[in-house]
Amino acid sequence: MPQQPFRDELADRRRTTLFLIYLAALFSVIAVSLAAKIPSLRTFLFGLAVAGAGTAILFLLRFLRANDELERQINYRALTFAFVGTLAFCLSVGFLQSLSS
Repeated sequence: MPQQPFRDELADRRRTTLFLIYLAALFSVIAVSLAAKIPSLRTFLFGLAVAGAGTAILFLLRFLRANDELERQINYRALTFAFVGTLAFCLSVGFLQSLSS
């Protein structure tokens, strides 16, 4: 009797969710790029871009909820680091812009 390989359904679900995050983000980027080239559809394409970004956020939250406790702690630290880094970068750029004007 041949053995069946172990199938990790949680890993498959997480892999699918990550793929959907990337797909929604790519859709959003394409919509913004087209909005710059097609001015007559700018409002519609920006709406599609916002919808794509919102969908990516929802899939990201679904991905984060599927993690175990250690992965949640790692993701929390990574998101905190990214948020603080982005905040520091934005504050420094704003400060430098205020000095130049």
